[in-house]
Amino acid sequence: MKPAMKKMAGYIRYGVAGSFIVAAWGLGLTGVSNASGTYSAGNATTAEAVVYREECGACHVAYPAGLLPAESWSTIMTTLDDHFGENAEVSDEAAAMISAYLTDNAGKPGRGMLKRVKGDAPLRITELPYFVRKHDEVPERMVSGNAEVGSFSNCNACHQRAESGDFDEDSVRIPGYGRWDD
Repeated sequence: MKPAMKKMAGYIRYGVAGSFIVAAWGLGLTGVSNASGTYSAGNATTAEAVVYREECGACHVAYPAGLLPAESWSTIMTTLDDHFGENAEVSDEAAAMISAYLTDNAGKPGRGMLKRVKGDAPLRITELPYFVRKHDEVPERMVSGNAEVGSFSNCNACHQRAESGDFDEDSVRIPGYGRWDD
């Protein structure tokens, strides 16, 4: 049995709790946006979603795949040796599973958060016109000037349900400042 499948079998062995974990990782991170800002299920296999969540989520929130187009994810996955200044290389097997998950569930150019994207595929979610517009009223001091947040790419610092793909502004709590209400 492949290591990723062994890990998945271990999660499933935990019954209800394991099912909850697999469901949250497998379904909550794919990127089909609805009106509330929640991201719901795509067509990734559970094993791919688990490997993505384990590997990528070990360093940062495992961003919903629908936040970037497939071209962006492909570029990111082929440059893991210099992943925004860090070495994020993973095994070839894990890279293949993660790449499949991300590209299969990527956002569609011209739709949702990618509606106003023009030119080259973006590599940073924080540079998407939608993201910039949604965060333009948040003072820099509350983010980069806040040791508990650090940068706008640290979604889970303020979005209490970011891990499940829910970025609804009603769940925003900025550390040291409290609930955000624009």
